[in-house]
Amino acid sequence: MTELVRPRRGHFDLGTGYHGDVWLDLDALFLRPSLLRTPSRALAERLREHRPDAVCGPMEGGAFLGYALADLLEVALLPGYRADGGGGYRLAPPSGGIDGWRVAIVDDAVNAGTAVRACAGLLGEHGAVPVAVAALLAVGPARQTLAAALPAPFYAVGAIESHAWLPADCPLCADRVPLTDPLAPA
Repeated sequence: MTELVRPRRGHFDLGTGYHGDVWLDLDALFLRPSLLRTPSRALAERLREHRPDAVCGPMEGGAFLGYALADLLEVALLPGYRADGGGGYRLAPPSGGIDGWRVAIVDDAVNAGTAVRACAGLLGEHGAVPVAVAALLAVGPARQTLAAALPAPFYAVGAIESHAWLPADCPLCADRVPLTDPLAPA
């Protein structure tokens, strides 16, 4: 799994309010969907034990994985859409609402857990209960970060060692290491 995302080391603005020392080409995960068939089935089996009514993921890589998992689990898909401007997310629940629904939150990769926490907050606002979190990749301290933020189990197919910091706490910034352009040739 990790080879698909072509990890690069450096000093990156992760675009989530965090800096990190690894950049992942997450779009590359979805170039060959057949390569995700086995990992998706494994995650679906882990999620099945939590009896979700729906799968929720950010409308980026998380929604691609969410679509596959919702199909395998035969449940609804609740994509989290990026809100204009503020960097947060919004949810468009079905007309009947989702009050009391059990929902698995999914994302392609979890690092600081920003998108997962945003989706969990939105689900709670609509009366749904997050019952599990699943990702193709756990990046850096994702397991500890989510354990502290959500009372739901976290399942990941692969893991990549990395660190993420708020810019004010970033040791690379403190050492004046310039930001690495993730689009520049390696």
